[in-house]
Amino acid sequence: MRKLLALGFAFGAAALTTTAIFGCGDKLTLLVGSARLRQIYSRAHPASVLAYVRQNSPASAVVRELELRHDLKQAGYRFYSVENTAKLDSALTTGRFDLVLADVSDAESLEEQVRSAPSMPLMLPIVYKSNKPEAAAAEKRFHRVLKAPSNGDTYLAALDDAMELRLKGAAKRR
Repeated sequence: MRKLLALGFAFGAAALTTTAIFGCGDKLTLLVGSARLRQIYSRAHPASVLAYVRQNSPASAVVRELELRHDLKQAGYRFYSVENTAKLDSALTTGRFDLVLADVSDAESLEEQVRSAPSMPLMLPIVYKSNKPEAAAAEKRFHRVLKAPSNGDTYLAALDDAMELRLKGAAKRR
């Protein structure tokens, strides 16, 4: 009976101990449970993302993937997409968006239109299968880019970085 009680106590103590260990000061390793780091640090402010996707654009596949990703929805991102500049203009004037996604080739021509929107969204260009100098030039111009193809964690990190930049800009304007 004592052995059974001691074994039960040991299992109970193991189940109630801290489930997270910090390794190397920056990584969170979860020992028990299936929670992920992005679920622990879920967004406090949900974000609306407007995506401009031309037909047959490589960015359209990326936007479709983003719209279907469950983890991005859990993090609070809502995606809306438009196919032409007239619909983009209408959406920008009537809706409230935090970010605007567009292929990097379209982003330069749409930048002024996005800046003049009442909700003052941030342009986040999609850099699809580009070489390092092209991606660096886009990042220099727009400060943040969404590199594709990639995995969900990279997409989430890029969206979070862009939102952080937008929120800093909004705080400066106040």
